[in-house]
Amino acid sequence: MFDTVLGLPVHVLVVHAVVVGLPLMAVVTAAVALKPGLRQRFAWPVVVLDAGVVVATFVARESGEVLQRRLGGSVAQEHGALGRNLVWFAVLVLVAAVAVALTRQPRRPTRATAAAALTVVAGVLAIWWTVRVGHTGAVAVWQGIVQSTATP
Repeated sequence: MFDTVLGLPVHVLVVHAVVVGLPLMAVVTAAVALKPGLRQRFAWPVVVLDAGVVVATFVARESGEVLQRRLGGSVAQEHGALGRNLVWFAVLVLVAAVAVALTRQPRRPTRATAAAALTVVAGVLAIWWTVRVGHTGAVAVWQGIVQSTATP
């Protein structure tokens, strides 16, 4: 199921949704948390989108493990180790989004502020970890190719 689609590795296809989607939704989730007008209108749609990012991150992890086994298991070790945990950062952003949605009513400003703070922290952590995972994956795939094709 997580191996290939149309002859291409699922991981290669879905990883871009995570690399773009998780940082983007971390920023969107924080913006919605910090702006009361946005929070009232968009809190629950953001929860749904963040849940989609969790699913995409899970598929990226599972398909990455299948791809790593296909390639012999020793390829991109650091990337795989870091990537296994990325789904938890996506879940953290989702939990923060749910907290924002549940505190979106103006009658509880202290709880809304705490939810917004959680969202900002979750977003920063998710972006940081996504960059770490993505960078190690890019190094594993491209560093040798770029070095071997360097122009004099």
